[in-house]
Amino acid sequence: MSVVDGLQAFVLVAFLVINGSNAAALALASRAVLMRGRRLSALEQTLLTRASTYLPVSFLIPAYNEEATIVSSLESLLAMHYPEFEVIVANDGSKDATLTVLKEAFDLVESLPGPRRFTQHAPVRSAWRSTTHAGLLVLDKENGGRADALNAALEQARYPVVVLTDADSLIDPAALQKAGTRFLDVPSLMGMGGTIRVVNEAKVVGGAVKEPRTPRNFIARWQQLEYLRAFIAARAAMSQVGCLISISGAFGLFRRSALLAVGGLRVDTVGEDFELTVRLHRHFRDARLEHRLEFMIDPVCWTQVPDEAKVLRSQRDRWHRGLWETLWVHRDMLLNPRYGRIGLVALPYAWFVEGVSPILEVTGYLTILVLWLTGNLDAPFVAAFLGLSVLYGMLVGLTSAALDQALPHSPRRLGDRYRMFIAVITENLGYRQWLAVVRVVAMFRIGSSRGKWGQMTRRSLG
Repeated sequence: MSVVDGLQAFVLVAFLVINGSNAAALALASRAVLMRGRRLSALEQTLLTRASTYLPVSFLIPAYNEEATIVSSLESLLAMHYPEFEVIVANDGSKDATLTVLKEAFDLVESLPGPRRFTQHAPVRSAWRSTTHAGLLVLDKENGGRADALNAALEQARYPVVVLTDADSLIDPAALQKAGTRFLDVPSLMGMGGTIRVVNEAKVVGGAVKEPRTPRNFIARWQQLEYLRAFIAARAAMSQVGCLISISGAFGLFRRSALLAVGGLRVDTVGEDFELTVRLHRHFRDARLEHRLEFMIDPVCWTQVPDEAKVLRSQRDRWHRGLWETLWVHRDMLLNPRYGRIGLVALPYAWFVEGVSPILEVTGYLTILVLWLTGNLDAPFVAAFLGLSVLYGMLVGLTSAALDQALPHSPRRLGDRYRMFIAVITENLGYRQWLAVVRVVAMFRIGSSRGKWGQMTRRSLG
């Protein structure tokens, strides 16, 4: 066998393994969607009978240059149907009018911040409380990055469950109700993630999404499809088998005691949400304490996604660097029986499927290019590679979109479904390959831009 033949065989076998993993994830996700109806019915009954026994929660929101969306996001939170909660915003040295619009919208008056005790973060300059909403606290602090701002907010939280979310996100009013009782019913539950959906071009009224839409902008539309795969398929599947190692920073619920036990979020990585989830597993495994981290399909958070290629490239570069930073920091957990399914299943999946697959994909396309330029193009290899990468990608996209239609909050208009179908077909004809290149390039920039905010143009909602 020649070197070229060996390379071709390796790429094809690797894609078979990756696609097999994705197929298994889709099967598990389908089971979770089918089980959801029965679970939701029981949950609704619980909500009606146990409203007085909820654990109160603290929403922690980091904000940096969020003047366009911060008010609508807070209106959504403050309209939440939940017995007891507070909202803590950490303004991370914004250069725009974020603090000013908050003062005007919520009648803020200066207060005294609590002492810094457990986590690492930049100094808090001042604290402000709302005279119209007793549960709203705004911190104005020196710039330190997203994780730094979340740590400052965590220090001020009073309640046993904290919700990490973003200033540009809108949380469905029923989301917290659907997740809240799990922390009471399962004492070992330390963290829970929920579905993240794309809010771009949706109809938003009073800080709440009234009508989901499939974006006309192709970049946003392709990301909507990616989010379906990431949350409704991948994370639901990993949670089903006790292997969840990523709870999105856009919407994650945690026991406050658990976050303080690990010292809050790390401020020296760009993937703080992924790193936090892995570190929680490590902490409780090392201490031999029972713990659970789960994903629930129903809790929904809406977030804006980039609609420009430049901004998206920067975001995905940051995400992939964060992935590799976390994998490297916790590399001793890989294939380590001490960490159970996390070390033996979840982390190998993250290393190979999430981390290495872009290299394999780019290698496959470069191999085709080199063979074509040298006149040695092997038709069976091209057909097999494109079938495993492009056609299978379309099949996964169609399956994810079909699963989504069985859930609430999915776009229902015929035009929206048609646009999603077009996204499934076109995603694999350039967009996916471009993202693979972006992720490969990101590997050469690991360690850069730590503690800095990503740049994104925010759109006013509603």
